[in-house]
Amino acid sequence: MSGVDLSPRPMTFKTTSTTIDGTVAPLQFNHPILAAELSDALIDMRRTFALADGTAYHYRATIINLLHALTESCPRTASLASTDRGVVNALHEWESGLASAYPAESTMPYKCGRQARRLVRVHIASGRDINDDVERWANGPVLHQGGEDTPLDEFSNAERIAIRDACRTRIRELEARLTIGKRMLEAGHDPRTAGWHSAANIVWGIHHLGRTHGTTVEREAMNACDRGDLNEMSADFATERPTTYGGSGRVVRRLMSYLYPSSADLVAFRTLLQLETGAAPEEWSGVALGDIQDAGSGTLHVRLYKARAHRSRTVRCALSTPPGNGWKSGDLVQRLLAATATARMLADTNATASKDALFLSNFRTPSRMLEARAESFSKSFASLLAAIEPGISKPHDARRLRKTVKSVRAAVLRSADLAAGDDHSIAVYQRHYAQSTTVHVLAGAAVNAAQHQVFERLRGPLFVKAPAATIRGDDHAELAAAATAELGSTPTDRSMNVAHCTSPYDSPYGSAGRLCEHRPSMCFACPNAIVFTDHLPRILAYRDILRRHENEMTPTQFAATHGQQLRNIERIIDESPPAERERAQHGHELDADVHVPISQRGVHL
Repeated sequence: MSGVDLSPRPMTFKTTSTTIDGTVAPLQFNHPILAAELSDALIDMRRTFALADGTAYHYRATIINLLHALTESCPRTASLASTDRGVVNALHEWESGLASAYPAESTMPYKCGRQARRLVRVHIASGRDINDDVERWANGPVLHQGGEDTPLDEFSNAERIAIRDACRTRIRELEARLTIGKRMLEAGHDPRTAGWHSAANIVWGIHHLGRTHGTTVEREAMNACDRGDLNEMSADFATERPTTYGGSGRVVRRLMSYLYPSSADLVAFRTLLQLETGAAPEEWSGVALGDIQDAGSGTLHVRLYKARAHRSRTVRCALSTPPGNGWKSGDLVQRLLAATATARMLADTNATASKDALFLSNFRTPSRMLEARAESFSKSFASLLAAIEPGISKPHDARRLRKTVKSVRAAVLRSADLAAGDDHSIAVYQRHYAQSTTVHVLAGAAVNAAQHQVFERLRGPLFVKAPAATIRGDDHAELAAAATAELGSTPTDRSMNVAHCTSPYDSPYGSAGRLCEHRPSMCFACPNAIVFTDHLPRILAYRDILRRHENEMTPTQFAATHGQQLRNIERIIDESPPAERERAQHGHELDADVHVPISQRGVHL
């Protein structure tokens, strides 16, 4: 292993609430050279492709998975450039074993195999040596099928309203508690000198001493609750049973709810902000104070950032007039800032790294100390929805809120362009958002409406399943006139017309007052056309012309140019009485002929 740099590869990954140290130390693995090579490839990928931290972290997880799974049959000194087949055999064995490590419906085996191959290809592109067998493995197909993820559907309108109302109720309850907590905090004194027998002093101690004297504060809060000193804040303290197992923790968490928003409270704010703006959950989760700007005229401007897309955008958050406890997006931002003010004050005092996060609060650590940090939103949304009755459909995924808003926009605006908004393209909308139930229903309604309009305008030719000679003069005027014209037509007239036209100067395919130039190609989709069984020999002749066109054109070109005409002709022939079809076939074979304009002719004419 001489000449190989096996020093640790530093990597850091930023999440919403913290920064993860993902340093890879090759010497901690049984195959250190492979660890160093794959880590270098990941570092190159992050630099070259500007991978989002979440994506890069998943690649690191694949590397760790692979290194831990390599068997002893692969030499410790193996590298991607080793001349034997040990490495490629180990890669095959690892990839094959992924199927048994995950459920049958999981896409992880496919993702891991794809990511490992991409890392090896980056290693090759960097100019490093590679074994031919390993290179063939990297350029080959992934062993496991990726499958197709079922697109997340929207929440129903009833579910959306239930979620909205539950979040609003939680925020109202939070603000009521914070009002009490603020009053207690202002009235309280240092309990180390003023005593622990007052609820106000207990609240003061939770806020000012919780970070450094957490154990003492918890013990004194438990004793105060047991004595009934906290009942003036809420009757719920009387039922906490503070001296039982876990009772002190329950008391402290309830006291903290009068000072700081909980994870459930913060996710309620984020949920309402998503429903108001249609933004992705990650966009709101990462907002900092510096991203919020008062634009005047009752509007806040908030800059949102999408990590995977590497782009930011600014959304307008309206404020209610007059300002108050409204539910517009701007109102929610201001109410969230007010709800986190006490927690932010403590974070500023202690110079907490995440003090500028919008979704900030104080949380109790396992060592019973208070810690100010940004909310991670790991499972809080699922917990929020699980508490709603009647139950909300699963999966409890916050991304469904975004789809819900997009579907509502599509329903209201009737436009994929406008529903897509300014945060992604129409193509992305069609792939990821047009699969929702509402959009499918709207699409069906739109198709039905379009068909109705088309059929109203283009009823097609009127097909009379009888010869023109059988039409009496007292029948419909246009029908009688068409029968008279057909009976008095000359051979030249018959060769020029595959159907009778009631309004040759009023074609739906041309300008009014101009002689129709689309004969005979559009006659079978025109409401001006009347077809008698007398026209069948000429229709058969025109069908032969179209079929000869089919031999000169590609299937796609023919379908686009003449396919509909041929289908309409076949329909007319199929609806004709059998006796008339036989007579028409005989007439067609004798002398039926159709004149086709030069612009519609092929080489066979």
